[in-house]
Amino acid sequence: MKSRVVASAVIIKGDYLLFCKKPKGLGPYPDKWLIVGGGVNLGDETAEEALKREIREEADIEVIDIEPVGFDEDFAKNKHGESVHYIFLNFRVNYLSGVPKPQDDIEILEWVHKDKVKELDLCKPSLRLFEKLGYI
Repeated sequence: MKSRVVASAVIIKGDYLLFCKKPKGLGPYPDKWLIVGGGVNLGDETAEEALKREIREEADIEVIDIEPVGFDEDFAKNKHGESVHYIFLNFRVNYLSGVPKPQDDIEILEWVHKDKVKELDLCKPSLRLFEKLGYI
């Protein structure tokens, strides 16, 4: 089984958090809401560098004030249907600039009020993270 290290972020803009959704049927976590992030190119970049790159690639925005908030892991099928052991490095960041536009393999990007997070159908790792952070 493959393993993949993923840097992902809770992106904060005032009382709002940025969430994304992938196209229907595209894994991992199809048809679920999740936070923006992606794979770390181990040996070529730090987790923070990967995080900034992935946020630019997936949402077309810039962030500041990067703060680690923990890690998690999960097993899920990737977009090719292969089982993968995901290791998530989770961060909290503040929005800096840009207009979020879905890029790469993201279909929807949406700012969600922090009080509405509990209403989202979140993927398991995001659900655990937001429970830990006290949003749910």
